[in-house]
Parts: sequence; C-alpha cells; structure tokens
Amino acid sequence: MIAPSDNIYSETFIHAHMHRLPAEVTSLVGDGSYFPVRDLQGNQIYQRNLWSALTRRVSKISISEAEKKALSTFLSQHDIDVVLAEYGPTACAVQDSCQMAKVPLVAHFHGFDAFQYSTAKEYETRYKKLFHNTACLIAASKSMANQLCHLGASAEKIEINHYGVNVSKFEGGSPEVAPPKFVAVGRFVEKKAPYLTVLAFHKVVQQVPEAHLTMIGDGPLLEACKQIIFALNLKDNISLLGTRKPDEIIQEFHGARAFVQHSLRTSSGDSESLGVVFLEAGAMGLPAVGTRHDGIPEVIVDGQTGLLAEEGNIDQCANHMIAIAKDPELAKTLGDAARERVTSQFTEEKSLANLHNILNKVVQTSQLK
Repeated sequence: MIAPSDNIYSETFIHAHMHRLPAEVTSLVGDGSYFPVRDLQGNQIYQRNLWSALTRRVSKISISEAEKKALSTFLSQHDIDVVLAEYGPTACAVQDSCQMAKVPLVAHFHGFDAFQYSTAKEYETRYKKLFHNTACLIAASKSMANQLCHLGASAEKIEINHYGVNVSKFEGGSPEVAPPKFVAVGRFVEKKAPYLTVLAFHKVVQQVPEAHLTMIGDGPLLEACKQIIFALNLKDNISLLGTRKPDEIIQEFHGARAFVQHSLRTSSGDSESLGVVFLEAGAMGLPAVGTRHDGIPEVIVDGQTGLLAEEGNIDQCANHMIAIAKDPELAKTLGDAARERVTSQFTEEKSLANLHNILNKVVQTSQLK
C-alpha cells in the first residue's frame, strides 16, 4: 500500500487499510510527496548519497528515474502481488514503477483528487494514462464513480467501496435524553462550510434559546467563524473546542442530541466523498443534519436516519435542527435507524473485506494474463 504520508489525522480509512486489511500489507509513504520514499519503519527506498549520485552520473539518469527504478526493484524483491495507491496523484506517481515491475496497480480515489477542478486539470494527461494502465479504480461513493467516468475512466474498471467505521467504538448515545446540543466535527475548510452551520444555528437559537452547538476542529476558516459568532452574539450558545482526540469526540457525542455538518461543493469543485464522521455519529445512535451533497445521501436516508437540506440553504438546515431540538423522540427514532443502517452496511470490517476481495480479484486476473 502506498500513501502520501503516515499522518493519519482525519484519514482514519487509510490507517485502517495500512493496519487492519486482512492481508499481508507492506506500507510505503511519502514525506509530503505522492511518490513513496520510505516504509513505516523509516527504511529508505532510494538512498540519496554520494554513491547513488555517482551511479546516476555514470548511468546518465535523473533522480526521478532512479527513484522509479528503485521502487520497481523494491516491488519485485518483496514479491508484491498488487499495489494499492491511496489518492489519484499517488497512483500517477507510481504507475511507471508498477509497469516496470509488472505489478498490477489499483488506484483508490478519496475526494479532492476526483472532484477538485485544479487537480483534474493538473493531472488531466496523467489521469488519462492512469485510467488506461491501472487494473482497477476504487471510488468511495456512487457520485465519485460518476465523476471518474466524467474524467474519462471506463465504468468497467471502477469498483465502489464505501468507508466503514469500527462500530464497537461508537455506541451508547441517547439523543432522547440529551439536551438540545448539536455537535459538528471536521476541519474548518470550504467544503465543510462551518460558517453556514453557524449562520443556520443562529436561527435555531431564536426558536430554541437553550440550544447549544459544539464545534470540533481547526483550519483556515476558524477565525472567520469566531468573528461571526461574536457578531451574532452566540458566544454562550456555540463552543469552539479546536482539535480533539477521538476519545474526546466520542464523549461529546455521548451528550449530544444530533450531529450537524453543512457540506457543499466549493467554487473550486472540492467535495466530500462520503463523510466518515456521519458514519461515526450514526454508529453512536445520533441523527444527523446534513446536505444533499455527493456521497452523503448514500449514508443518510432523508427522513429515516437523518434530515437533509439543499447545499447553501441555511433556512432548511435550521428548520431541521429546530425540529430535532424540539422533539427528543424524533431524535431517538432517527438515531436508532441511523445506528441500524451503519452497523448493517457501513462497518469497517465490511469495508475492509470488500477492499480485500477487490484486490484479490485484481491479482487473480493479472495471473491469468
């Protein structure tokens, strides 16, 4: 498995692929780059030293060519059956090495790499090559699969594998006995639109003065949200906790009535893929207020496991929160259905087993050629 880094903050799905996939996994990572430079123990794939510099000079090859050859040699020497590249640009970076080693490549797309306009433009030529050469493309949602087809991928090569959560870590939520407290968890970035959540919650407080919103996360839009909260005099109704550890987030879920996040497609095209945090909240037995945004409706069944608003419609988002704030039994009904849906369809075990089956199929097909 190859990933840009081993920093797993907000990338729990990659950590699961590295450490809990039911297979013998060798993980390689970059240090902020898409091309891998080391394994998880710190062993370098290509040693940049005087000897390697002299070798390159004699062979008249560039550093890039030497690194590609070193990765190809690594794959061959370690008898790698298949390479799983996390993110499209990672797959582009390693596809030549995989071809040299005659190892099938599976490219797992996750979000920006499929939807962001600038990324699609920057990688247009490389994506065309990747779509032709890769053995399989994995999308995290149906909407992402459609986007990959729009970019030129063949539908026959695409497999959909939804993310999953370890449901044993998320249980014990009781929204019907919790106060009208809403929790938002996520980076303060454009596609999560935290400022719209704040604006919608301002309308909630006008109807339910005791309502409270706890926002967890950090990012470039945090300061703007602070200013909006101050301007709307919401400092007693909204708490900004910054980044929190997973166990601390679970504790916040325990005392919550519902989860809320106003995801949207940005002007740059960036989008959510599926929204793992919606799965975590659902596993906890919490209803979610979200938006009809890309893969989120594949998780939240509107009116059954949560309530969905149109992107940018803060009135609709506010009305959904008001309904849940005023009706604890509605929160319980939605939350119970959310937990049932997540535990039956979106477990980590199911996601990893499906990924393992996809990789096995690729290996078996390549061996027949």
